[in-house]
Amino acid sequence: MSKAKQQRKQGRVTPQPDQSRRKLVTIGLGGLGVLAVGGIAGYKSGWFDSSDTGGAATGTSTTSAPAQIKALPPETLSADAANALRASDDMLRYYARELNNPSALIHAVRGQGKNFTLNDGSKAVDYLCSHYAADKEVNGKRYVFFPREHEVHDNSFLKTLLEAGVSADQTITVGSNKYTLRDLGDSAKALFRCDTTNFGRFDPTLIHQHLPWGLIAFSILTPPAQASWPNAYNETINLPQVIDKSLAVFESSCSGVRETILRGEMETMEFRQSITKYSCFGMHTVYGYFSCLKNGYTNDKLSERLGEVLDALIYRLKGDAEAIDREADAAKGMGPDLLSRMAVEGQGGKIMTKGMPPPNTVELMRMRSQIRMLGHALEAINFAQLHKLFTVNAAQKKRLQAGEQMLYEYLVKLRTIDLQPFLNWYPKFVSDIVIALGHASRAMKLLTPNNPDTVA
Repeated sequence: MSKAKQQRKQGRVTPQPDQSRRKLVTIGLGGLGVLAVGGIAGYKSGWFDSSDTGGAATGTSTTSAPAQIKALPPETLSADAANALRASDDMLRYYARELNNPSALIHAVRGQGKNFTLNDGSKAVDYLCSHYAADKEVNGKRYVFFPREHEVHDNSFLKTLLEAGVSADQTITVGSNKYTLRDLGDSAKALFRCDTTNFGRFDPTLIHQHLPWGLIAFSILTPPAQASWPNAYNETINLPQVIDKSLAVFESSCSGVRETILRGEMETMEFRQSITKYSCFGMHTVYGYFSCLKNGYTNDKLSERLGEVLDALIYRLKGDAEAIDREADAAKGMGPDLLSRMAVEGQGGKIMTKGMPPPNTVELMRMRSQIRMLGHALEAINFAQLHKLFTVNAAQKKRLQAGEQMLYEYLVKLRTIDLQPFLNWYPKFVSDIVIALGHASRAMKLLTPNNPDTVA
């Protein structure tokens, strides 16, 4: 039996090469990682997974949407800060409520604050905490958590609720069992497993897909003086060691990128392949370390090292944007059939799309990827500025302003797009846009009186 027939028999579909395209292509849009020699010969499906996954499976909870959803009517606005925020907030609020899935709702809480409500007037926080939690027993004790099929990244709901200022007494329901946000935090610390000599020991996706959210939550919940604890498996967690060793891995991944951009060169393929393994181009990772520093963790020259990370990140506003454009241009040769097959593979083989993708799918992917990168990056940078972790110099401010203007332009451009064809074809594609908007909205508000974390 031929290899192709074996793959068909086993339910795997491999896209066939486009023989008309004889060049090497790397697609980093949304963690897609398309590599082609002599055409498109292989890819990872991250383009069609959650925009916060970088290729990790998200489960079915983020794919469903009522068939009656109608798109928000397009609107044309000028590309300034006020209109960009208006565009982002309008789309975030509307589509999060209409899609009503956990990923969209938790990102609406991220961008709008803990009092964000559903269409029926109830609070999204209450809805999430009463519908999507689970519990389990480990060594004779029960722990509450949110499964990955709903929160995607371990502790992402926890850290979002903590940063939004949700009360520690917030009720979390699992069947007849009642817990609190305080219990969720205690459970997260107990269930966390990490071997700093082998980060993949317990979970090969830990350092790229789950650790950043844990770092944020644990640094909030655990003072540096109490930074070690026994977990539920009788293993000792030493948070300063986790911070130090994992940051060293990230520093290695980003080595040389600032110098490359400073020389006026494009980010290398090696860097793009490395950074797209991290959720959202590693921006969550940066934010996680900034959170640790903000909450008093200064071990292992953390401030000095993160100052270097910050400077590289500010350079990446331009470098990543150029790389995304380059990769989008390379993707324009993809036919609609290939895009549909990629979407199906991104859902583990489940058919979640209807018909062929709209003609401007690749362009909207590029816009979403740019908003995702810029929004996440500026969120981390503005968080650092808000808490006065670093002093931004004149040259950095200039690069920041250029990055902010790019974000404004992409947001108002997105607002002119009729998303109805995408809702009809693949509702989760719009849900992924909502995720990007949640971070963009928060980024633009952090340094203003409208900071969603301070909503009463």
